Amino acid sequence: MERLWFSITDEFGLWSQISFEFEARLPLRNLIWKGGITQTAQFVSQLNARVVVNESVPEDATALLHIYLVALNDTESDTRKAEVRARAKAWSIRQKSPWLIVLVTNSEPPTQGPKFLNMRTTLLDRLRSDIGRKDSDHVVHLQHKQVESWNALFLAIRDQTVQGLEARTSVLGDEIRRMDANRMLPGWNYCKFFVTKERLADLYAALELWDAALAQYDELEAVYEQLPQAQSAWFTEFGASDDFTDLLNVHKKPYRQQLARNTITQFDFCVYLCGQQLRLLVEMKRYAEVVQRAQRLIDGLGAKMHNVSPMFRAAWTYSTCMNVVEICEGVQLAQDDATVRVLAVAKAEFLASARRQLDVLGTMCGRLPAGYLKRSNTRELTQDSESKASEPNLEPISNPVLAEALASDARFDQVYVRTCEQATQYYLDSGRKRFAQVMQGDIAQLHICRERWANAIRVLRPLIPETGDLNVMDVHLAEQQAVCERRLGHTTTCLLLVQRLISSARFLDSSAQSSYANMLEELAHEVPVSQYSTVLFRVGDIAVDYDSTSIAVNIHVQSDVPAALDVQRVEAVLVAGDNDAQQLEIVIDAHNVTLEPGSTRVALTTDSVSCAGRFEVQSVHIFVGNVEFRIPVSNANYRRFVRLNAHPAAPIIELRACANSLVVNIQPLVPIDSMRLWVHDAQSQSVFDDQCMVPEGYRVEDEALVVEAVESSASVEIGLARNPASGSITVYAEYTVDGDLRMLLDTDDIEFAMPVVLTARKLSTHTLLVRAQCSALAPVRVLELCVCDVSIEPVARFLQYGESATTVCEAEGDKAAISVRFTMLMDAVRMCVYELVAKAASALKLDAHTRYVQRVVLAHVRRTIDAQATVCESRLVCEPVPTLMCGRDVSRLLSALLVVGAHINLDSGPVHTHHTTLSVQSLPIVRVTVSASQLCTVYEETPFVVRVQALCGKRLRVSLVSSQCMVAGAATQQVTIAQDAESMGSCELRFGLVPLVVGFVPVPEIICHEGGLDDQCEWTRVPTQVTSSPSLCVVQNKSVPVVCSVSVVR
Repeated sequence: MERLWFSITDEFGLWSQISFEFEARLPLRNLIWKGGITQTAQFVSQLNARVVVNESVPEDATALLHIYLVALNDTESDTRKAEVRARAKAWSIRQKSPWLIVLVTNSEPPTQGPKFLNMRTTLLDRLRSDIGRKDSDHVVHLQHKQVESWNALFLAIRDQTVQGLEARTSVLGDEIRRMDANRMLPGWNYCKFFVTKERLADLYAALELWDAALAQYDELEAVYEQLPQAQSAWFTEFGASDDFTDLLNVHKKPYRQQLARNTITQFDFCVYLCGQQLRLLVEMKRYAEVVQRAQRLIDGLGAKMHNVSPMFRAAWTYSTCMNVVEICEGVQLAQDDATVRVLAVAKAEFLASARRQLDVLGTMCGRLPAGYLKRSNTRELTQDSESKASEPNLEPISNPVLAEALASDARFDQVYVRTCEQATQYYLDSGRKRFAQVMQGDIAQLHICRERWANAIRVLRPLIPETGDLNVMDVHLAEQQAVCERRLGHTTTCLLLVQRLISSARFLDSSAQSSYANMLEELAHEVPVSQYSTVLFRVGDIAVDYDSTSIAVNIHVQSDVPAALDVQRVEAVLVAGDNDAQQLEIVIDAHNVTLEPGSTRVALTTDSVSCAGRFEVQSVHIFVGNVEFRIPVSNANYRRFVRLNAHPAAPIIELRACANSLVVNIQPLVPIDSMRLWVHDAQSQSVFDDQCMVPEGYRVEDEALVVEAVESSASVEIGLARNPASGSITVYAEYTVDGDLRMLLDTDDIEFAMPVVLTARKLSTHTLLVRAQCSALAPVRVLELCVCDVSIEPVARFLQYGESATTVCEAEGDKAAISVRFTMLMDAVRMCVYELVAKAASALKLDAHTRYVQRVVLAHVRRTIDAQATVCESRLVCEPVPTLMCGRDVSRLLSALLVVGAHINLDSGPVHTHHTTLSVQSLPIVRVTVSASQLCTVYEETPFVVRVQALCGKRLRVSLVSSQCMVAGAATQQVTIAQDAESMGSCELRFGLVPLVVGFVPVPEIICHEGGLDDQCEWTRVPTQVTSSPSLCVVQNKSVPVVCSVSVVR
């Protein structure tokens, strides 16, 4: 850029007086001039110019204005004044560029000569006269202590500067037009045309007219590109000799002198022209165009380097790319500027290009490992230079950073990694994550080739997603990480990577798939014992084999491993029960299985578990070596169930609750060596404990009933120490058959509570009232009631819940031995349902499903039965059995059942007997019920009725006692109840109560005495059962004044 100067000549030592004020008014602002080739008015916001005093202007600078400082006053002689004027005139004659003479004084211009015709001339007029009339405006007067004088001076400086610039621009424009018109003539020289046009561009740049300056260089570039055949005549040679680029440093070489002498090389010319353009674009903040033109320079010069060595070409390209990145990094932009993303992309691309040149240089100088460069983007550049990698005399590199990097492997790796990391960061800033991933992969590849496994893993781990599918790039990175993990002995991590690679086998060739399949099996034997959730295996169809002699489930395992895999064991975990506290896990397995690619049917069997019911397939486990691959089958949103029948050899265990006892019926299908039986009630409490009474040959240990060898059916009645909770009970048994341990799980609904509740009350000394009440939800029928070995007639009908039958018999003493024999409706219903299901299953040849369907149908009947209608009609009255959500065979069996309306023998159920000895309670002799108005008024009488009920014909005396009420009239009344001794008689007594307080007042206490019928009898207080009404609510009486008690202080 051309520099502008104000050249000041100070022969009288005046500059020190005016320098401060002069420089304070610089730079000149808001200039309007008509310059340039187009002669259009242009606005210059600011003109930056420097001041030089008594010195010559540098060759590469332009003097805007020459200023001559003159000092004259009246005290000087005429000779001195004439000498000063002569010197000023001589100085003005020597100037070719705009000039200005400034007469510096402290006051008005001094006068000179005698007064003639009342007129006197000043020294300023005389000085202008000496200079000449046409140049009189070049002489100004400055009174440096007056602001107006300074304003006038700088107004003149602005005018002279604008005129000078317009004149200079006009001259250059004429010269450029002349040379451009002769461009097609022989002998026309582009370099001279460039120098002339550049002087105009420099002038525009000095005036900060960046667009006009850039237009000049663009025109020069266009001319250069339009005449490619004449380029060899304009320049001495291509001359690529300096690979260290600094585009913005246009003074790195004497480019202008070489252009003027026509000795510049074509290489230096292109670099210099691009540098000038980039410098102007940076000033204009057109950064996107900066990177575009820089890339155009790299591509254009790279295409012309036919006869240049690949090493120089790579070094120059690297240096230029890094220089452009430095230019972009020096740009200060706001964070929300859209240019930030553009520059981030550009810097990332230039750094990626620089990295590719490092690939070339590293290969040629032997700094890159031999197996590193396998990419197509650098293979073509290095094919011709790989043979020269071992030559000791390589071309020198002028870039110090690059030369140092090529001197050692460690320094080269440092520069290489730093370049890739910078490119990665800029790719991330621009949102190009995949490009950043490629750069990070290259860094990891270099570490792998250098056998720096830990460094490679540190780079690769963040790049591979922890979950989800892998794409092509992820697969490539995962392969690299697997190599590093295997070399470092991280078998566990390597196994996880191999699984993910196999699951993404569509991106691998057949040889790689086979290799990873073999590696999977090898690693499975090397890793420590562990469990993994895997995506390599999936569970397909699940079916139960009901024809098997054991519990068998066929599971189809879908394997994504591309080769056959030998598996030591495959097992499935089945869970029964929805309550976590009562869940039972069943494990069925198969050994030595070969999983082929695709689907493989695996038959899982077990004899150790005997159970029946609906099971959830929770998970499938595949054991390979030391690794257990876990395949989740059911989750919160999707659950898979199978129904298992009981094992064909499992014993049949039935429970029947009696009064304070539990009867266990064991029916073995095969001889049992031993058995331990646990029973838990509806509250998950053990039914058996150490206080249970068991018959000889049996015992209770750890809440389990221990049964020795069982070869035939056995029935055990166990006396319970407590009454368990009724409802769904769980039966769990462990038994051995021929030395093999097996298990059994079963559930049933049992009512432990006694369905018939017996009570006895003494009516008199020899009379006893016995009541039998139904306490079960299902009806019961009392067949026989025996009190003290005396049988009473049975109740012919079924008793519903809460109903009771009473009888009066003769008995003495405070205790009575009572026994009752009864049948239950649900026993008959159970036998009917079991018989119906067994017949239907036998007819359909579905005997394997009998026990399961019996439980399902019985549970449904229990929920929906109409007990009263069933008893009346002797037929099952319930809702139809649903067949939804069942298997095919079970649905057929349920559809064939005719449960609703089936005939039922109400007397077919077992007869239950209950023996008990009850303490006989005495009934109250007198029962009293009182009633009164709940709302009453204080001090007013309210009626109070007492109803007395007695058993025998005696005279009673009833008394009322209350501290908060007063009885109106007699507080004690007598009454005689003459009725039959075996029945109750009653009468009503009326009293009047007067409440004495306001609020809730309890009813009076009632005391009864019994006496004889004659007047001389003694009165004896008798037990009285009082049923009273709520407390009396007493409100204020408005007709009675309120009496307040006041304490008196003495």
